[in-house]
Amino acid sequence: MNDFVGTARQWWEGRTARERRMLLIMTGLLTAVLVWFLVVSPALAWRERAAERRASAQADLTAVQADLRTLSASSGQGGAQTADAQGLEPIVRQSAEAAGLELTLGMDASGRLGFRIPSVSSGALFGWLAGLKTTNGIEVSSLGVTENADATLQVEGAF
Repeated sequence: MNDFVGTARQWWEGRTARERRMLLIMTGLLTAVLVWFLVVSPALAWRERAAERRASAQADLTAVQADLRTLSASSGQGGAQTADAQGLEPIVRQSAEAAGLELTLGMDASGRLGFRIPSVSSGALFGWLAGLKTTNGIEVSSLGVTENADATLQVEGAF
């Protein structure tokens, strides 16, 4: 290593002052070009791609929010849930019997059809509620769940 440094130093000292300045300028320019192509250019490209992805995500968010407003406006104008509690009761009772659930139906404080299940597994409960929604368009408006000692659930809710 010392031989290499000694040889390089001898070569450098053998150059004239003008050659040394030109070599320093050339090395500086070469370093600047390498920094530009290896650091700055990729960083600018990453930034541009990130800005494009952000703009695309913003457009997707705007579209989803518009669709959500459309859905909420259409369901609020009498779309899915306009049936009264008396019309819901037979449907809810039949679907609960088909799912093997024992429930008690009645009106809750706000006038909606309320239900109570003293003991049910989580799979059976949420399967039944999902079936009501997909088959009949009936959604739960309130749901209270308490875990029993035997790892079943005690449920109170309203449609």
